[in-house]
Amino acid sequence: MSFSKIMLLASTAAFVSSAALAGGHSVPLRASQVTGFHGVKAPTRGQSLEPKAALCGTGFGAELSPTPDGLIGWNDTSGSGYDTGGGADFTCSAKTKIKSVWVYGYNAPANPEQYNVTIYKNSTSGGSDEGNDSKVVCSYTGVMGAGGGSYPTHVLSKLNLPTACKVKPGKYWVEVQDNDPNGPWYWEMTNDLSGTKADWVDRNNLFGSGCTALNNNEYLSDCLGYTYADYMMELH
Repeated sequence: MSFSKIMLLASTAAFVSSAALAGGHSVPLRASQVTGFHGVKAPTRGQSLEPKAALCGTGFGAELSPTPDGLIGWNDTSGSGYDTGGGADFTCSAKTKIKSVWVYGYNAPANPEQYNVTIYKNSTSGGSDEGNDSKVVCSYTGVMGAGGGSYPTHVLSKLNLPTACKVKPGKYWVEVQDNDPNGPWYWEMTNDLSGTKADWVDRNNLFGSGCTALNNNEYLSDCLGYTYADYMMELH
């Protein structure tokens, strides 16, 4: 990452830390930077994993140690404000019906919460493997799932898709956001890599990273300098 980009991110972070939501909370990039958040109570049931094999080689991996963390994945529904999301890849060896996307996260402002789930084809343009923004396979808005909780207590959100997403053998990417003007939500990270390293997008460039598309030949580590390997995600 260039010196000028590092300085831009630093100045942007300072600006963002002073920006306030309706509840008086700042909007940092990482869950570990959030202070003073007291959300609705996390769900008391359904947080333990069921003995069910995940699809397409996906798996949660271990929490970051000693300090867990998550990255902002939030659509504030304004169309011009926060529209950020992580990208996690998966590879299916046969035709597959994806009925549910499970993710761990922090600080969702409601319980239950509504989420956006988008599955993209893979792009190898420019020599990288990334989600192809112009090749959406399935897109869902307002999928209801568990929310609430306060960092560092993570919440498992089992996002049951209204219709199954049917994919052919191949490589794909999934993006998850909370879809709530009272956000944000933070998608939990892991250092256990599953496939290609994590990606990230900030479509309206509010954080000044310049990563306004998934297929820009830059991964999360290039966009923000964070070395987290992957997102906690399973397909079912």
